[in-house]
Amino acid sequence: MKKLSLEEIAQEELLHAKRVELESQKKERFVKLTFLIATEGTQTEPNYFNALKTELEKSNRFNIEVSVQGKGKSTTALVGKVYRQIKYNHQEYDRVWVVFDRDEFPDFDEAIQQATEHKINCAWSNESFELWLLLHFRDVTQRTNRKDLCDLLEKAIRNELHKTAPNALYDYSKGNEKIYEHVTTLGSEADAFARANALKKNHKDSVDAPSTQNPCTHVDELVFELRNPELTAEKVRKEEMKESSGQ
Repeated sequence: MKKLSLEEIAQEELLHAKRVELESQKKERFVKLTFLIATEGTQTEPNYFNALKTELEKSNRFNIEVSVQGKGKSTTALVGKVYRQIKYNHQEYDRVWVVFDRDEFPDFDEAIQQATEHKINCAWSNESFELWLLLHFRDVTQRTNRKDLCDLLEKAIRNELHKTAPNALYDYSKGNEKIYEHVTTLGSEADAFARANALKKNHKDSVDAPSTQNPCTHVDELVFELRNPELTAEKVRKEEMKESSGQ
């Protein structure tokens, strides 16, 4: 058996330490989280989040249980239904999110306030969920409405399809089951994150109510939590510690 020099022994010990650290990191990376995502819409939003859920389930790194429920309720009705579902059905989730739009609902700000009081996270959009989808393709800086957002989204997807299939036809519809695939493969989720963050920064120091913050979306925060379960698990842990200490 070859006798190792002091330098070789040191190198072997270093490699062993790195292997131990790597194995430890791998174990720490596996986390279990449960999500409830309740959406105002019953088509586009559930289609999007169910497709994202399917993608996440293909990974063996994380055990994430995601329940996506299209409630067909607007703003305060949606928040109230989710709160009652959790409180009276004794359903426990690590993260609870409601997803709804501004549109013309007069109780939009009230719904956000109620969600905060009930410790429910809000992935709201002003004017609509299509803003988050459109941000995968382009900047949106001017005040807009749902119709314009849908038209711009349809045009953006069609333009991308035409790069490889010039005669491709595409009409955006609320029930499009491939909307997640279209925006993530033809557009850029990384760009959408950056653009959504930039829009929120525009209102960071504003005292304006969310109903006046157009364009703006917080859907990126929910998507970020789903894509980064290690960070989300740490957030859950800190929140639980804070609650247990009575802060």
